[in-house]
Amino acid sequence: MKRWKRTIVSAMAAVLVIGVVTACNNSSGESTKKDSGDSASSGQQNGKLRLLGPAGSNKYIKFDDRAKYPVWGEVDKLLSDAGLQLDYELVPSEQYSVVIKTRMASGTNLPDIVNISALDNTTVLNLAKQGVLLDLKPLIEKYSNGNIKKMYDVEFPYAKKSTTSPDGKMYWFSDLHKKTYQGKDPAPVSLTMLIRKDWLEKLDLPVPATAEEYLQTLKAVRDKDANGNGKKDEVLVYDPSKFDGAIAQWFGLGTDITAVDVESKKVVSPWYQDGIKDYFRYLQQLVKEGLLDTSLIGATAEQKQQKMTENQVASLSDYNLETYQEPTIQGGGEYLPLMPLKAVEGITPAAQLEPPFLVWQKYAITKDAKNVEAAIKFFDTIYSDKYADLLYWGIEGQTYKKDDNGANVYINNKSDEELAKIGQTPGVKLFGDTVFPRVQFANLEFELSSVPKYKADNELSILNYKPYFVNMNGNYLAIPDDKQLETKTKILTNLSTYSTELATKLALGQKSLDHWDEYIAEMKKLGLDQLIEIDQQLFDRYNSIE
Repeated sequence: MKRWKRTIVSAMAAVLVIGVVTACNNSSGESTKKDSGDSASSGQQNGKLRLLGPAGSNKYIKFDDRAKYPVWGEVDKLLSDAGLQLDYELVPSEQYSVVIKTRMASGTNLPDIVNISALDNTTVLNLAKQGVLLDLKPLIEKYSNGNIKKMYDVEFPYAKKSTTSPDGKMYWFSDLHKKTYQGKDPAPVSLTMLIRKDWLEKLDLPVPATAEEYLQTLKAVRDKDANGNGKKDEVLVYDPSKFDGAIAQWFGLGTDITAVDVESKKVVSPWYQDGIKDYFRYLQQLVKEGLLDTSLIGATAEQKQQKMTENQVASLSDYNLETYQEPTIQGGGEYLPLMPLKAVEGITPAAQLEPPFLVWQKYAITKDAKNVEAAIKFFDTIYSDKYADLLYWGIEGQTYKKDDNGANVYINNKSDEELAKIGQTPGVKLFGDTVFPRVQFANLEFELSSVPKYKADNELSILNYKPYFVNMNGNYLAIPDDKQLETKTKILTNLSTYSTELATKLALGQKSLDHWDEYIAEMKKLGLDQLIEIDQQLFDRYNSIE
């Protein structure tokens, strides 16, 4: 995360932005006052809260139009029944980062509850030290009805690990996500190599089972002109500058300069792992054969998409359940997700998984909160099963139904524009990531029901696959203390640049593997060993938090 520094000039500019935003809100209705709780009884009038957050970025389903959506009526009733009256100060999303930094730095006239997701952990912890943000633990103990504890202690225990500060306190609530299969089993999805299924069938080519077969298949696809345009332009789109492309995991490598091995509870670095040299030799072969499109290394998303649109991408790294690539291909096409392919004798290929449990975003209670009991009551309402259902699924019979196995599935698989017209949407599209945290109980059954069988079969095969590395290493690291963060920042400033440039040049054959010891010595000098040590400390602390 990037640090931010407040200067006189930037502060003045931000104040001007706030003035513009306020003026816009007053005229356009972006800032809405006294909405929830209008129907509350006179005995519940002490639950007034002021909330500050981004207005949301959905082009069609807007929080300002919430009254027309039945799901909002249900959420509004939950809040009213809790005796809460909420005033919303919503800032256009594109301006929110500047606004929130300035508002929090000023430390005056703060709302009761604020979305501080745009602030990095260092900034948030500094605000906490200054007393701008409240420690939530004693407030939960004193005022919570038990919903918060249930979510953090039972449903999402990993969230506590990710939000406990080095001093043992907790300064923000988070978005929480859990995906399961058959009601109980964790359900990660994978990031894997995709290959054109329709081209394999057209050319009568078998699905590759090893890394060498994969290379030969790419050659055959190109040489036999799979796209039929008379050119040998069918290519692999892959960025060798980092280790988060799934080919790296075929060689048993982690997904970043340092990577969490969740099963062994070790932090590793691909630069020290056994398959690293063989990985770069393999990439050099892909480049030498003209299969890896080197013009797209470091390219923009738009440039890569153009290659996709022109029906030239034979293979790429993406989610195994993706369904958004095929519609962009001129003439159509299908991508088959591959299982991890054997690349080196003695090394079991690893999968790259997105964890089934996710924690993100930050929502805090400020020192200016007039009624901290009401603020805790707000989060107790948010961290309830009823709210979670309304946010992620909506209203049964309107936005979702139960399938034959009792799992939830959406009814309206329509575009956001169409959903806005009919006023039917789950809550997440309407108010998620504004001032309302997400609490998501997702099921894999729904995802499997909306993809082709070959993608679903791949996902079911990957569920219990080992070994694996995660694509979100930070999700398993505790919040660093000041010294750890300062050291990590200094190391990564130069080490990341060196690693990226070295990996790219090794893949392109511009640097020789004969000088390997020199490269490792330079990375040690730049602090690789120290970085591994710090991340191991953070991983150990993460695992020790109860």
